[in-house]
Amino acid sequence: MKCGQVLATLAIISAFARSMEFHAFAVAGEVPEIATLRSSAEMGFSNAGWKYDRYAGLPSLDAGKPMMVADLQGPGIIRQLHFTRHQPKEIAARGVVLEIWFDDAGEPAVLCPLADFFGDGCNGQAMDFSTDLIECAPWSYNACFPMPFKTRARVVLRNDTDKDLMNYSYVEWEKLPQWKDEYAYFHATYRRKAFQLTKDTAETFFEVQGSGQLIGRQYSVETDEPMFRGFDTVMEGNNEVDIDGQSRKLDYLGTEDSFTFSWGFQRTFAGRRAGMTLVKPDLPCQLSIYRFHDQLPIRFASSLRWRIDWTQEKFFAARPEWAAAVARNGCWVDYATVYYWYQNAPGGYRHAPLPPAVERGRYMSRPAVKVQDLGAILEKMAVDPSPENSLSRPEDVGRLSINNAYRGTHPFWIDGPKTIGGHPGNPNPGKRGILAVHAEDADSPCYILRKVTLGRESKLRLVVSGDPYENPGGSDFVLQAGVWDGQQIHWFAEQVIEPSSTPDEKDWRVLEYDLKPYSGRTVGLIVKIAYGGPKGVFNEEAFFDEISVVPD
Repeated sequence: MKCGQVLATLAIISAFARSMEFHAFAVAGEVPEIATLRSSAEMGFSNAGWKYDRYAGLPSLDAGKPMMVADLQGPGIIRQLHFTRHQPKEIAARGVVLEIWFDDAGEPAVLCPLADFFGDGCNGQAMDFSTDLIECAPWSYNACFPMPFKTRARVVLRNDTDKDLMNYSYVEWEKLPQWKDEYAYFHATYRRKAFQLTKDTAETFFEVQGSGQLIGRQYSVETDEPMFRGFDTVMEGNNEVDIDGQSRKLDYLGTEDSFTFSWGFQRTFAGRRAGMTLVKPDLPCQLSIYRFHDQLPIRFASSLRWRIDWTQEKFFAARPEWAAAVARNGCWVDYATVYYWYQNAPGGYRHAPLPPAVERGRYMSRPAVKVQDLGAILEKMAVDPSPENSLSRPEDVGRLSINNAYRGTHPFWIDGPKTIGGHPGNPNPGKRGILAVHAEDADSPCYILRKVTLGRESKLRLVVSGDPYENPGGSDFVLQAGVWDGQQIHWFAEQVIEPSSTPDEKDWRVLEYDLKPYSGRTVGLIVKIAYGGPKGVFNEEAFFDEISVVPD
């Protein structure tokens, strides 16, 4: 095989699938590239990040600054990217951004948080895995996407965090003897959005104009909806791919099937072209999945749109508990997606703006509920037919609307106190069936909502405790109950809940509020858990054994 033929095989868009297989399989009568001597080929190499030994002048990945990994003159082709995986991953995984620019275009071809580009899902929690194109190796990331460029390529890491990060990065590339119009530019884009999953949901996740071919995608999905435990329903939906104006040119009947799996997402798996690198079926549920189409790219001449349509899911829409969950402001899901494709232009794709690094690192990106939103949520909620709720079963949590709980850890239900402390903390002995909540932050109190029809004389009873384990004697929170009468919220007096320094049955407090002014009416009951109290900000965790309406 001639040198020019080898380069064309690797970079021409119409032959991309063959190039990916070329390392393993020889075409009949031809010699694989790896066994072909090319003494005239010029290999290039660029270092960055590690300024602590031989190359003290290398740029470093400092807080709030970009770091140039490589600035290459073409024509050429990038063969390998290598980057450090950084700690603490909760800050750095999505706080460091990968940018790749080609031919001085006005927009980067690649704009993506570093972890997501490499399939390190849900903010850096994926297992180690290896594919033909990306790899999460122990403490490093590697990519082998061929990236041809005509005149220039710049590879940049941008540190959006407030911490200097230890890093070593390099790029391996080679010169091309000439540029050909058939060569295409590699692209990748990241988008994250949260939405309520309803019977009318049809969400577009990726849309591009121009000529090219899609070669892969990966999703990181999170939800704290009890009805979606184990990703029930979340990963259904028809994956509809519109190509060049033709609606549903491809129509995968289920998201798991579009990633080459069946019957949901059962356990982790990593294959050459598809995998599940993170599966957490219990609340909060988290999932990371990838698929590459390099063996048969999805080609488009003018446009491509990828959306997931849940409106055809008859079994899902028929479930009566689904409508109730939506009404109580549940059924929220968070999708972070990366799409990889080749295109005939070096730039021009308009990436979605990236939110600040702190927001990117949070579990669940849904908007916070404000106090003025509570009436609208309660208006839609179904009336709970049972006035009492002692939280004795996990299903009892589903009778509540819990808003603005601390993302990633709360709310959660436990059957009874455990003998070992630690975060999340454990309540006092003497009770079973316990709900734990924590406000999202100082500006976003947690709101627990119920909707009930009151008898002639009744009262709201709360059985509540703070956390005696973490920071013993040094934590507290502010609790306030209220009643929504259909027009406005009437608040009772605030109370500070201060747990003692050791677990004790006496730490369970019984709080009661008179509801007689609302007798015979359907009302909303609100329990607010907020930062505050004389002990400052630390571990404002609340435990409830009961949120009931009882006779006076």
